[in-house]
Amino acid sequence: MIRAYTLTAPLLAVLAAACGTEVAPGDSGDTSRVRVRIENIAPWTVLKSGVHARKVGGGMGALGSGDAYELSFTAGAGQAISFAAMLGESNDWFFAPGPAGIPLYDASGMPVSGDVTAHVGLWDAGTEHDQEPAVGADTGPMQDAPDQGAPDPIAMVRPLGASVALSDGSSFDLPAVDQMIRVTLTPQADRRFVLRIENVSTDSTLVTSQGARQIHVSPLVWSLHIAAAPLFDQGAPDREWGLEGLAEAGRTGDLAAAMASLTGVPTAISPGVVVLHQEGEPIYSLGLPDRGEGLERIAEDGDPSVLSQRFLTAAPAGARLTGVFDTAVGAYAPGPARPGEAYEIVLDVEPGDRLSFATMFGWSNDWFFATPAGGIELTGADGAPLAGDVSHLVGLYDAGSELDEEIAIGAHTAPQQAERDSGPADPIDQVRAVGAAEYQRDASAHLRVTLIPEQ
Repeated sequence: MIRAYTLTAPLLAVLAAACGTEVAPGDSGDTSRVRVRIENIAPWTVLKSGVHARKVGGGMGALGSGDAYELSFTAGAGQAISFAAMLGESNDWFFAPGPAGIPLYDASGMPVSGDVTAHVGLWDAGTEHDQEPAVGADTGPMQDAPDQGAPDPIAMVRPLGASVALSDGSSFDLPAVDQMIRVTLTPQADRRFVLRIENVSTDSTLVTSQGARQIHVSPLVWSLHIAAAPLFDQGAPDREWGLEGLAEAGRTGDLAAAMASLTGVPTAISPGVVVLHQEGEPIYSLGLPDRGEGLERIAEDGDPSVLSQRFLTAAPAGARLTGVFDTAVGAYAPGPARPGEAYEIVLDVEPGDRLSFATMFGWSNDWFFATPAGGIELTGADGAPLAGDVSHLVGLYDAGSELDEEIAIGAHTAPQQAERDSGPADPIDQVRAVGAAEYQRDASAHLRVTLIPEQ
């Protein structure tokens, strides 16, 4: 079932009953029908990512016995940390958590602390046929070129067991992961964590046909994520994003670049309010405080009901129609539109009509996407409806009602807050555009807004 809201006076009762949509009618006249599509196009799947190669105490490069990396980052509840680092003596084996990553908060919302090595395994990238570690001609310390070696006949990423079948028909007994590395989490103030990855191997850890030795751990690529499996898919071929280069030669560049391209804030957008008007600034005015009519509830909590009710009882100056969009196309119940989803609003437009709407940037304290204060034109000089992509006219704004914190991580952002309307007040009590110093992406990186005239 597709919910598309037609904001016309004759449909008031139908919409209110069937869709939960609130509509305030105005004057009618010669109209043309326009569908407005507000699509969440955020392409990112990872919140943060990077490379880490600096050893505790100084120096760069692979970890030998006793060496450690310490990665510092901030994170919120519901988020996990993942990494991948080569077991240097192998053909294409790497240390990494499973698809879910290492959880950072427990079920009660408390930060995880202590040894988390149990979440980490040793994986085969499935890109190169396995030989005896540190002995085979194509293993990390023996190869002449970083991609030297025959293809793996089992071309899938998979966890390694205690014993591994090798290309020559023999098998190799692996030490336990916790005999090679120790991974710990240390929570700090302000939602900061330190992830420590320490090489705990000794000269007797890796037992080969040519003697025992310690292992080495390559620099790592890491990601902070909500969606599972940021770096690889268990039981599937390598994605060809650069994991092969890391697992075979400890090279981080390609995988880090792939992660960087997927790193961003894939926030949902909330149900919102829409106004059809021919003059005025119905929802907000830049440089002035929020009017106290309900925009704050959209910007802080994604709740359009307060503002929509206000408009039903006292329509803003110049408004013909007001309404709520709250159900994504193809959804069966009201709710946010996540990446890949869209709201659609069908309007009966008169010459001179303008469109204003506001919807929450869901992972913020009080940011909202909106048309300019005076709306956007829906008809041309001849009164005919305009068509096409108008995303460039949509902006990202701060309601000025709550102090801004780190997106998706701050304790009073929408996904992290314990209750609504709980954050400290913004000392700058005015609606304003979110600048590049606060957020580096344009609204059009998140939303595609399209006007589609209908017959």
